[in-house]
This record gives sequence, structure tokens and C-alpha cells, in this order.
Amino acid sequence: MIRCGLAILAAGLLLAWPAGASRAQGVEEIEQAWRGWMEKTQRTRGSLVVMRAGQPVREAESGRLPPGAAVPLASLSKAITGVCIATLIERGTLAFETPVSQALARTLSRTGRPVDPRLLQVTVSELLVHRAGLGPGGGEDMARWLRRNSGGRTAFEEQLRWLFARPLAYGPGERFEYSNAAYLMLGAIVEEAAGQSYERYCRDTVLAQLGARDAMLDPQWRILSSYGGWKMPLAQYGRFYQAFAPSNPAIGPRARAWMMSPEGKQVGGGAHYGLGTFVRPTPRGGGNFWHAGAWSYDLANAHDGPIHTSYATFAVRLGALDVNMVSFAEPRQERGDGELDAALGAAARRVKRWP
Repeated sequence: MIRCGLAILAAGLLLAWPAGASRAQGVEEIEQAWRGWMEKTQRTRGSLVVMRAGQPVREAESGRLPPGAAVPLASLSKAITGVCIATLIERGTLAFETPVSQALARTLSRTGRPVDPRLLQVTVSELLVHRAGLGPGGGEDMARWLRRNSGGRTAFEEQLRWLFARPLAYGPGERFEYSNAAYLMLGAIVEEAAGQSYERYCRDTVLAQLGARDAMLDPQWRILSSYGGWKMPLAQYGRFYQAFAPSNPAIGPRARAWMMSPEGKQVGGGAHYGLGTFVRPTPRGGGNFWHAGAWSYDLANAHDGPIHTSYATFAVRLGALDVNMVSFAEPRQERGDGELDAALGAAARRVKRWP
């Protein structure tokens, strides 16, 4: 299933990279740092975009990936879901304290209630910050589904039934436990609160407004939807990530204040989890934001034909520089996300000549 690089807690506290590279540089050296990481970690194809003040200043491809190609985003999709939830909260349709029993009242009438009644009292806030008591799970259910059905359906209610059939792994609010299931539930909450499909609401209300006009749920992987299903050119995701800039209206004042407060959201190292991203507040620029994602799946007898996919994604916003950087790389590897974070961040901080 999709995995998040939880070891990447260093954004904003990066070590120098490499030793002795303190001379002034241009933005092209960010690309060189990325290509060095690609080679070191044995990635065969990929792309990079560097944005400043919401505009692309450097784009690169490797391994014959077409320039500007739309790529799948894996868990970078969670930030899209988080910002969509933020818009509903700002409008007063939802609140951070809204419990699942209320936020999914109509959906529950169709799916049935969860076997663990504690799940009904989990709040939107606890889902957003991975403190709902949910465990990772779901892999066996996904395999069974893909053998019999197309991955091209969001299948929110079917996936909720899988989730509702299991007891919570922990008490709600008890601990941080990264889980796709939390963002699956948030996607269903978006649909119920907005009265339209998750994809349409997020695309029209958030993504198109931020310049991500070609964003879509991946036709082959719509089942991953709100926790891993989005696909778009990296430059458009970089524009979306500008939502986290302090003056950007995509996140309203109520949601932004909640997002920037570490209370009840800490993950260690001075960082916390917010609207689908890790957050580290900084004295200037409104904070640093970052997330990693990966998807690796092999299934020979899937309904839509054999599935063989493996890739990793990473996005970081350095608030003091007003810089967003987004990377896509194939294949997924067990290591390397922390090194990419360090390489990109240190290179960006040395730039003296921005286009």
C-alpha cells in the first residue's frame, strides 16, 4: 500500500550538503543535487519541479519521462484532501470537532455502523492528524477487490465497510499512527458535506483555483482517491502547494490557525502533522511543510490485467524562501527520502541568483 516517509522529520533543520559546497549558486544546482540523489539511489526515471513565489523556475526529467507529464502522486494526495476539508470548515459546513457519527450520518445509513462504537466519536481533527486510533491494514482487502473489480472506481463505501468491520487499534486521540484509512474517511466526509463527488469538489473548489487545472484521480487508481489517487503534472502540484503560503486564501484563517498550532498534533523533532502534511513552524515565511509518498504493487491476476507499479514522490515547501519543490521517481526504494530532503533543502538555501 501507499507508504509515507515518516523518517523525513528534518525539513527546516537540514545538514549541509555536500561538505564544502558553500559557494553562491543558481537554481540549476538544485537540479544537480536531485540528479545526484537519483543516481545514488538507483532510480531509473523521474522528474523534478522547483517553484518560487508560486511560479516554476526549474524543471527536470530523467530516463525519458516526457517533459510536463502527468504523474501519480501517492500520499501527496493527502494534502489535497486536507485543504478540501479546510474549505468546508471555513464555510461552516464542518468543524474540526465534528464527530464521524455526524459527518457521515447519511453514509452510515447505507454502510452500517462500525463494530467499534468508539469510531463514531472520532473527530475530523483526529482523522486529519492520524490520531483516530486506526491501524495501517487494508492490503488484503485491496488485493481481493482488484482481483474482482476495476481499480477505476473510488469505491468509498466498499472501503468503509472493510474499515468498519475491524476494531480500532488504539483509543481515539491516544497516539499518532499514520494511516490511509483516516484520509479515506475524510474523502467520504468531503462527499457528504459537499453534496457532490470528492473528485469534482476538490478539483473545482481547490485545485483549479490554484492553477492545477489538469488534476484528476488516476483513471487506473481511483480507488486510492483521497489518500493516494491524484495525478497531475508536478508543476501543477507545486502550484497547489502554494496553498500553504501564509497569505494564500485557499486556507482560511480558522483552518490556518489550527494547522499551525502543534497542540495535539506533535510527531517529534519539533514537527507536527496538519492538513495532510508535516509542519514545522518557522520565524519567517509561515513554516516548512513536507510529505513523502510511495506506491508499490504487484498483482498478476487483477481484474484490469496484471499490475506492476513502483514509484515514490516527495514535496517540500520552505516558507522563508517561498520555494516549493516536488519530485517523482521510479522505482520506489526502501531508502533515500531523507537524503532527498537534505539535498534539495540545502541546495535551495544556497541559491543566491533566483530567476
